[in-house]
Amino acid sequence: MTFYQSKGYKQVYDIFISKFYDIGLKIGLTPNGENVLRTSVFKSVSPYIKKGDRILDLCCGTGTLTILLTKLLHKNCKIIGVDLSSGQIAKAQKKNRYSNLKFAIMDANDLLFPNDYFNQVVISAALHEMNKKQRLNVLSEIHRVLKKGGILLILEHHEPLKASLRILYNFYLGFIEKITSHSFEMQRNILKELNKMGFNILRQTPIKNFLNFFQIILSKK
Repeated sequence: MTFYQSKGYKQVYDIFISKFYDIGLKIGLTPNGENVLRTSVFKSVSPYIKKGDRILDLCCGTGTLTILLTKLLHKNCKIIGVDLSSGQIAKAQKKNRYSNLKFAIMDANDLLFPNDYFNQVVISAALHEMNKKQRLNVLSEIHRVLKKGGILLILEHHEPLKASLRILYNFYLGFIEKITSHSFEMQRNILKELNKMGFNILRQTPIKNFLNFFQIILSKK
């Protein structure tokens, strides 16, 4: 059982992290940086979304991105945000003012949705917390609930190629992630893992407005 899967990890999010998650992101990313990342997700996925689509925001945290997508997309799309942490979902539900948006407590390893249910799935900054076995299991679940031709958008860490940016990345993000997560192993293997799970890679794009520290990977079932 990985730290991500453990009861203790969930309790840390429920009791502590959920209370400071939103302000922590604004401090860590800066308000402008957070906006850049979330807007990049919207701009990348929105061309693939049409009226009536079902969209899943997996590991949605406190729902900030989910609500942004709901606000900017078609009003008759159905959007669902799920997270394992009840504390995170409680925060998300307090923010929700949209009838076409729902939040639910759910494990990404065992999604309680039927096969071929969603047109799009978004997962942000969660896969790097999982070891290879768990990532493959979560990607398999995403593949199962996506319709044929459906789109998966991944927002994740990205170590820049440029030496000066790589040094800054490791000072800012990479050093702690080497200790606390599977970020570097995920970055090396994610494209192969997506192919293994039956996804076709459409594009992999570093987010230039955030010094290439993050990337968006678009793939299709």
